Amino acid sequence: MIRRLTFVLGALVGVLAGIATFLLALYHRGRAFHARGTVCDGELTALDDTVGPRLAGRVRVRLSSASKPENSPDPSILGMALEIGGDQDLPLATFESFRRAAEATANTNIADYLANQYASVTPWRVGSAIVWFRAIPTAQPPTTGTRTDRLEAAIAAGRATFTLELRDGPGPDGALRAKIAELRLIARLPADDDTFRISMLRTGRGLVPTGFRNGVRLVAYPASQLARRLRGA
Repeated sequence: MIRRLTFVLGALVGVLAGIATFLLALYHRGRAFHARGTVCDGELTALDDTVGPRLAGRVRVRLSSASKPENSPDPSILGMALEIGGDQDLPLATFESFRRAAEATANTNIADYLANQYASVTPWRVGSAIVWFRAIPTAQPPTTGTRTDRLEAAIAAGRATFTLELRDGPGPDGALRAKIAELRLIARLPADDDTFRISMLRTGRGLVPTGFRNGVRLVAYPASQLARRLRGA
């Protein structure tokens, strides 16, 4: 109940954040954050008997830098947004909290999408449980080139995979509840997709955002998307 109340409070605060993201997206004629990225087709395969089967099947994955152009060598948080079967969205990123975003920026390996762990940052409700999601990459051999070069090489070799986990707490030390699915990237699409949009209301597979920060996202995301549509982006 408390998290649901903080979710509503976050949505109210999100009105102010939404104004800022709307103006920023309107000015840039694009996403306020994660403006440029790479979209891949992928597949989720269940690893447990409860949550994984709900997610199994086709997934679109958008990988991006939070604040820099694609393949820029400048430090940045990286994002991984999952659009699961057209009816469930799940945003992940290479940081644990907004208070420690600067530290996460310095610690993110911006040279390789597949060399980072991606966290949900905020809590989600799955059934009666409050959990945090984490995507753990499969160990990768050393590669060279830009991060999209490395991504394409890993996809071609069948090694572009992550394990999607449920944790009982935030951060890398949160207790593991279950490994629920393997995420395999199977093809990089030829261009970034401007129609790729994440919504906190798309919860068809039973993953439901909760807590203050997800409440902020509830309003901020569509505000940015509205600005993009108004500017024809």
